[in-house]
Amino acid sequence: MTTEWAVVAAAEQFTLDARNTGELTFTVSNPGEAPDTVVFDVAPGDGSQRAWFTVPEPQRVVPGQGSVSFLVRLTVPPGTPPRRYDMTGFAYSANTAPEESSRSSGRVTYEVKALAPAKRTPWPWIAAAAALVLLVGAVAVYLVTRPEDVKPGAPQVVTLEAESLVPGAVVESPSGTAATVVVQPNCCGVTWSQDKQLFFQGLAIGDQVSLTVDIPADATWRFANVRTTSFDYANTVFAIDGSQVGGAFFGFTPTVIKTDWLDVGTVRLAKGPHRVTLIAVGKTQGTNSYFAGVDAIRFTEVVQLADRR
Repeated sequence: MTTEWAVVAAAEQFTLDARNTGELTFTVSNPGEAPDTVVFDVAPGDGSQRAWFTVPEPQRVVPGQGSVSFLVRLTVPPGTPPRRYDMTGFAYSANTAPEESSRSSGRVTYEVKALAPAKRTPWPWIAAAAALVLLVGAVAVYLVTRPEDVKPGAPQVVTLEAESLVPGAVVESPSGTAATVVVQPNCCGVTWSQDKQLFFQGLAIGDQVSLTVDIPADATWRFANVRTTSFDYANTVFAIDGSQVGGAFFGFTPTVIKTDWLDVGTVRLAKGPHRVTLIAVGKTQGTNSYFAGVDAIRFTEVVQLADRR
């Protein structure tokens, strides 16, 4: 019997950095009862090439009623014309021809930016002389104009109890399930910060909850969180304003455990409200639940040397 694979991307687009590289997680689910070995691959869109994409572990065994996640890395080569490109992920059974069991994700896009050409390096002695002149000048200016007490600017930190965001949360269930989000008090031998956590009760892949977070300044921010794992918790990813940040978090443990602070990733954000979305992308155990728990979230400003005053 041919496995009717289901392939879902964690977001509708890759978020590329200044070098036009990025990552995105795809989840492949096996709706059948019997385990099967799946092969995951990438179909590049018009103007792109398969060589731009890397799948570190393209073949996995998927248990019946289970799912696995595949990380896809994208590296766009220099000189690629800047514009919007697209791709799809697809999966097929390892023991069949691809055309017999292949199933594809939806179309995923990415915006390639124009890269500034590399600056030509001047002759070494010219570069050294120029650097010395700049250094001497900078020291002279500093000695004349320095304030009495120079203190580097401290990064801003926004820390929120995740459960405090539940009243304004928006739950979406693309498959039509009745997913919910609630505030859960201390449970199962675990004590959460402020004695509560955000408890997302997803029931299918793609179920998600979105929270609104207000960012105080235009900056690059490091996003972190404190999570909970349990026997009925799902694999999840975060997206901010629709773009995935970081990789998949594996939620399964035999007992309930609260993690320490975990870095998710960095993202450039403008001042104002932003949508932080937690998405169920798979599971590693045979339950019907796609639950997730978040105790707290934190955004820490990444202060560059040039930003310090």
